[in-house]
Amino acid sequence: MDRIECMRTFVTTVGENGFAAAARALAVPRSKVSKQIQALEEAIGVQLLQRTTRSLHLTEAGAEYYEACREVLASVDEAEQRARTGLGEIRGVLRVNAPMSFGLRRLGPLIPKFYALHPRVELQLVFSDQQVDPVKGGFDVTIRIASLADSSLVARHLAPAPRVLVAAPAYLAREGTPQVPRDLAAHKCLNYGYLQSGVSLQLSNGKETQKVHVTGPLHANNGDLLAQAAEAGMGIALLPTFIVEQSIAEGRLVPVMCDWQAPPISINAVYPSARRVPMKTRAFLDFLTQELKELDR
Repeated sequence: MDRIECMRTFVTTVGENGFAAAARALAVPRSKVSKQIQALEEAIGVQLLQRTTRSLHLTEAGAEYYEACREVLASVDEAEQRARTGLGEIRGVLRVNAPMSFGLRRLGPLIPKFYALHPRVELQLVFSDQQVDPVKGGFDVTIRIASLADSSLVARHLAPAPRVLVAAPAYLAREGTPQVPRDLAAHKCLNYGYLQSGVSLQLSNGKETQKVHVTGPLHANNGDLLAQAAEAGMGIALLPTFIVEQSIAEGRLVPVMCDWQAPPISINAVYPSARRVPMKTRAFLDFLTQELKELDR
């Protein structure tokens, strides 16, 4: 058997979460995918995948072997890329995951520009507001907007993500304008998250820090939805400026308590640890870093 081809099939099957999906991605019969993974398991003498009628899961040995396969394939791809450097060619499939609002507002408009620079790179974009595991999801790069916890993944800072409290003029005329963080306890707040009865906000003016428990009529995991609700006068929302900058410029939303800032968060690119970062991944990260820097000027 072709060990590298079987490894690539295995990695694709995990990333696509199924034999049929992997077969479509690789443009081969489903039976070939199944046979290659079976051959791989027989060759190394361990079960890599636990199969059910509806899904598949990595075994403990399979999870370890999956990460090793990704590194081997990255090295092979890197070697091929280096062999082509005389032609100035960067190529390959690049799978990227990003939050919905960032993907549509920031990443989407940049894709044609990246394609013009690297037309042999095939981008596969998946936008989701759920935090995904890049390794299990088979992603080369995952964009996260948060303060990152320690992990075995590698993170690269791309740009800051300043946030601002905003509300519609009609809401402030009806409910009044808060002056200090503790005033928010008496207001309707629109919060990012799932099924929560309340959220604690920490805000600082450089001299003093206040923490306040806020509640409101809406919790959601998408910033654009919260911005729309704020524009409709439902309450006050703390959102990244890249989501609300146009609404503020057009007067649909008004910044509130500008002297008080939430703890800083940033836009980060997260990717599996490897001794060598593939050229396609490095090119994409360098491109994003430069373009986001230009947007913030």
